[in-house]
Formats: sequence, structure tokens, C-alpha cells
Amino acid sequence: MWLAFALLSPALYAISEICDNFLVNKRFKHPLILIFFTSLFNLFYAPVLFYFKHPVIPPLSTLPIFILLGFVNVAYLYPYYKGLQSDDTSVAISFLAIERLMVPILAFLIVGEVLNFSQYLGILIIVISVVLLGLRHANSKFKLSKGVWYISLAGLFLAFEGVFLKLLFDQGVSVSTAIGGEAIFSLFFSFSLLILPKIRRDVRTMFPAFMVLAPLFLIEELFTFLGLLAEGYAISLASVSVVKGITMAAPFYLLIYAWLGGGIFPSLFKENLHRKNVVKKLLLFVVLIVGILLIKE
Repeated sequence: MWLAFALLSPALYAISEICDNFLVNKRFKHPLILIFFTSLFNLFYAPVLFYFKHPVIPPLSTLPIFILLGFVNVAYLYPYYKGLQSDDTSVAISFLAIERLMVPILAFLIVGEVLNFSQYLGILIIVISVVLLGLRHANSKFKLSKGVWYISLAGLFLAFEGVFLKLLFDQGVSVSTAIGGEAIFSLFFSFSLLILPKIRRDVRTMFPAFMVLAPLFLIEELFTFLGLLAEGYAISLASVSVVKGITMAAPFYLLIYAWLGGGIFPSLFKENLHRKNVVKKLLLFVVLIVGILLIKE
């Protein structure tokens, strides 16, 4: 059951990443403004989640973890959006591989999680496949995509997010309470951006554009929230290192979506679909599948 949720999560995230790409490259050039507007939808999705799955008041000792979760849920967005502005969506997202390298280390240090050799090998294979996806060939030399540093920083924040969720689950906190609590605290941190006068002015200036694009924001945040919920459920049932390894499939879902929908909604996609590039990505997808099979418990 957990494997189905782990595979579903990147498929959901990939849809939200397509919307993010459009918003940050075509409509909202300033990432902090986009962070504020996207976070507003936590006011809607958290109560809906609590309606269907009632939360339970968590132990007071978990409060610092919830605060940290809220912070990293907002903090990762700035380098994430900057990375999307720098490269193809699937290539930029591929460098979240740094998250998968850090998760086993953090999981061992924080929650004492230990995997077997084949699982660590599988995670390494997955990371290699997506890093190769992000390499560029120019003048007979390979170089990293220019968005690598931004996305790698975002991946570092997300590594902490996954481990903090596992820490909550190990202390008996339910999935709905953990995900809903994270949404509430991230809302607090996003509203704190309004302390800056320039952010307040820009929010007022861009608010009409936000209202026009509100349906797209609604879709983007819906799939982000569902992706986090599916990932959280998988983490509650399996090791966080394994689940995070499997969610590396997002760049390949992006490729499939771009191939299927690029001709219909070209403005939504920032993807190189040249035959040589597609073949490369498909071959690396096969490598990723091998890695998933190795880490499956």
C-alpha cells in the first residue's frame, strides 16, 4: 500500500510543478510574492483535510517540530522558484536529488533509521539517474545546469521536512494532524513576509493578477497538498529514505505530461522535447526504475 502512495506522490507533485513553472516564469517574477499567494490556500485545504480526517491535539513536546516544518515548507519555495526560472522544469526538479542524498543521513541521525545495502544502492542509482538528467553538454565539456544550486538548496530544506514528518509519526501524531499542522505553521511564516514594506506594496500591486489566476493557483495548491498528503502517508508506513528515493520520479512524470499536453497547452510547459533529449530521459527513467526495485522493501 505504501508503495502506491509513494509512486502517486511525484505524479501529483509534477502537476503542481507545471503550474509553478507557468506562474513564476510568465506571471510572477518575484518568488516572495508567489510564496505569499500560494500559501493563502492553506486557509482552505487544511480545514478541508480536518473535516474529512479529524485531527488529534499532538503532545506539547512536538510543537518545535511543527514550527520547523512550517518554516522549511516556506523556506524551500524561494530557491525552488529561482531554480524553475533557470532551466527546463524536469531538469531543475532533477536536482532535488540532493534531498535524497541527505535524507538517509538525517534519518539515521534524527530517527535512527537504517536500511540494508541494496536499498542504499537503489537510492544511489536513483540519484545518479536524475543528476545525469541535469547535466548539459557544451563545447565538448559537461557542466551542471545553472539552476542546480537553487534547487539543491530547496532539496536540502525538503530533506528536513521528510525527516521531521517521520519524527512526528514516530511520536504517534496522525498523518492529517501532521500535514494540517505543517500547513497552519507555514501560513504563519508566509504572512510574516508582510512585515517588509516592499512585499506589502507588491502584494497590493499583483493582487488583481492573482484574482484572475486564482483557479490556476487553486489547482496548483490542490496537487501540492495531495502530493504531500500521499507522501506523508507513505512515510508513516515505510522508511523516509525509501519513500523520498521513490519520489525522485517527478522529472519523468513531467516529461510524460509535457509530451501529452505540450501541444495543447504550450504556455504551461518549459520542456525540451527534442528527440535526442527525450531518448536520454527515457533511458535514465529505466535506470530509475531499477533503483526503485532495489529499494522496495
